Amino acid sequence: MKKKHKVSTFTMQMFTRQYLPALSSALVLSVADMADALVVGNRMGATGLAAIAFAIPIFMIYNVIMHSFGLGGAVVFSQKMSSGQEEEAKRDFHGVLSTILVLGIFFAVFGNIFVSLVARFLGARPDNPELFAATVIYLRLLFAAAPFFFFAYTVGYYMRNDDLFKESSMASQVGNGCDFALNVILVLFCGLGVMGAALSTLIGVIVTSTLEIYFIYGKSSHLRFLPLTPRFRDVFASYKTGFASCISYIYTFFFIWIGNNALNRLAGEIGVAVFEVVQSLSYLMGYVFGAVSSAVQPIISTYEAECNYSESDNTQILTRRVGLITAILLTALIMIFSGPICILFGLKDPESIAYGTYALRAFSLCTVFAGFNMLQAGTYTAKDDAFPAFVISTLRGVVILIPATLILIAVGGRAFWYTYFITEFLSFVISYIYYKFLMKKKKRQSPDSIFTTTLHGNIDELGRVLPKVEVFLEAWEAAPKQMYYVQMTIEEVCSAIINIGFKGSSRENGLIQLTLVYKGEKEFSMHIRDNALTFNPFELDKKKLHDVDEDSGADFNALGMDVIKKKAKSFYYRRYQGFNTMVVKV
Repeated sequence: MKKKHKVSTFTMQMFTRQYLPALSSALVLSVADMADALVVGNRMGATGLAAIAFAIPIFMIYNVIMHSFGLGGAVVFSQKMSSGQEEEAKRDFHGVLSTILVLGIFFAVFGNIFVSLVARFLGARPDNPELFAATVIYLRLLFAAAPFFFFAYTVGYYMRNDDLFKESSMASQVGNGCDFALNVILVLFCGLGVMGAALSTLIGVIVTSTLEIYFIYGKSSHLRFLPLTPRFRDVFASYKTGFASCISYIYTFFFIWIGNNALNRLAGEIGVAVFEVVQSLSYLMGYVFGAVSSAVQPIISTYEAECNYSESDNTQILTRRVGLITAILLTALIMIFSGPICILFGLKDPESIAYGTYALRAFSLCTVFAGFNMLQAGTYTAKDDAFPAFVISTLRGVVILIPATLILIAVGGRAFWYTYFITEFLSFVISYIYYKFLMKKKKRQSPDSIFTTTLHGNIDELGRVLPKVEVFLEAWEAAPKQMYYVQMTIEEVCSAIINIGFKGSSRENGLIQLTLVYKGEKEFSMHIRDNALTFNPFELDKKKLHDVDEDSGADFNALGMDVIKKKAKSFYYRRYQGFNTMVVKV
């Protein structure tokens, strides 16, 4: 009988809570990223689009740095917070933050010193003085923005893993909204061309960084910038974890560099301009699928740290379903509206529109396979399993992409535009074969050493669960005292949640998710999550118990909590993803 995968209420609520802000942020971010091309293209035509296209490889280098440190650092942060290692998680954050700021300053200084050499390397030729000058101007301000880019994107990842998902999305949306508005003002109305576009980008990312600082200090956040107590021991490990998914940006750097130079030779400015339009659509695709990955990454990382593998696996199935729907919608939209998209980017003459329409429709064939590849890489990263993500990114970023690009450029004509489809399709097939038959699966905690269940908001549920807990403890030969304290912890914490946390009608919809894990060396770890309003059972002894209903049993619960805190090896509470989350080790 085929096993039925059902996504729990906890997982669905966490996903919805994160995905909707992430999607709106992704759409705003993609529009802001396209704003330079949209506005400059309409103002300057193919020359403006080509200047921006030549600068895109620098964005790829930025993406490698800020997403590798941000994503990898956030995964480590989430794991340590889920294990109750709050102080170490904060110091790791300071270590990553210090590192990316130093790198940002380095790019800002040396990028501007060698800007003309960089422009030549990227493909801008001095024999086209208008295009070369526009490229240099854009690059200067792009290099100046490096510290702010690194800060904003890295801190954004940490905020999403510290229950500040909405705030992170809001900061991103406001900053990118400013970017777009200033593009219109500075480029279209003030006539500043590429300088206006670059200034808009710089100001937008400064606004995002400022708002992130404001939200972190204005909300109940575990993140703080001062006093700065960096811990650099895990900085490289964080970078390595994120790099596995972000290495594709390095490959994209070479792809765009090769494509720009080849299309400039084969089709002139029009070829490079259409390439910029296609790449803009590829970034939109990346942001939309990235929204799905951003939404599920904290959920999967948390479940993996708790050893709640069934929920982690169900979350991955949900990811694939949402990704498939997204891919089908994107393919249909690009196919249908390819002509109007070209006009929107400033390609007005019939020849450019026909050429651009063909290129966009050829590109749209890749979206289903590209979405699956990106989501799989993101899932492996969230599980702290870097190598499979590295394999997928390497296949689609260099092993298949570069040879396919060179072969199709040699074929000539319009063959180049099928590079995307061929790359994503072959990457999908090869990575599937690798995963199914060759990959060494990352070792998980033995299923026999994990007990997980869900309790409803009824005190009678404890009578159903506690005997099963006792059987589990006996199977792992827990000492009598240990058995007593584990059962006592579950009974007291859950009864406190039911009696006090679930007040009134909320008991009908109340849910408690319990995961009990045997950690070896006679240690048991309990992960308890509930959907009550903010309620920390470990603070019951500090509450004014006369304010609680006398029939609720709060005084006994408070006494029980006091015993648990004295006998437990460690205990930890945080409000995370809209739920009360507790970790107790006995």
